[in-house]
Amino acid sequence: MLFSYNEIKVFYKRHLGSGSPVLFLHGWGGNSASFSGAYDYLCSLGRDVVAVDFPGFGNSDMPLGNWGIDDYASCIEALVESMELNKVMLVGHSFGGRVAICLGNRKWVDRIILVDSAGLKPRFSLSKKIKVLRYKLAKKAGKDLSAYGSADYRTLNPQMKSVFINVVNAFLDDRLESINCPVLIVWGKHDKETPTYMARRLKRKLKNRKLIYLDGGHFAYAEDMIKFNYLLTEFSGGGEECNFGQR
Repeated sequence: MLFSYNEIKVFYKRHLGSGSPVLFLHGWGGNSASFSGAYDYLCSLGRDVVAVDFPGFGNSDMPLGNWGIDDYASCIEALVESMELNKVMLVGHSFGGRVAICLGNRKWVDRIILVDSAGLKPRFSLSKKIKVLRYKLAKKAGKDLSAYGSADYRTLNPQMKSVFINVVNAFLDDRLESINCPVLIVWGKHDKETPTYMARRLKRKLKNRKLIYLDGGHFAYAEDMIKFNYLLTEFSGGGEECNFGQR
């Protein structure tokens, strides 16, 4: 299905079912199929489920202009309003977690699962500082910069590169205290892209939260799918005091 947002066609898929709707928000470079294991599982249980392709990914159009994280959040909010959804559970992985954090204080958000979420200001190691310094020196010297940046960055077209820069430089730590709904923090024990110290920081800063680790790395929701699907169904179907046996 397609939704029009400011002249941009946004693709999403939906399984109409019972219960409060679950909205999956994929990571950078992913699409609406990224959570296919969890999506299909909830469909088999007869749940109301939605998964979206963010603009610039999957079957959605490219964003128009120099988008940032709040533009993506506004796009998702408009999609939710167009479907007249309420009491939505957001499930955001990595970049999708950034969007979920931005939307966390909306009245229509009932609860959130942050899966190896990005969005927090990272610690800068010595090696990272050296890489940044080398980049700045190369830029100043007018050298070819195509070899610099992450793999995600290097594969993007020029328009999405500017969007990527806006997104990764938007730190959302100060927005966490405005989130009052229940939040389940799910993290891969061996995540190197968003290390576990970020999960612990989320746990410290969020009011109503639980932290549970999965086996695997940044894509632990797929690597440890059985446990993730269990947590997903328990959290989406229970009250605020869901007991997962781990805090």
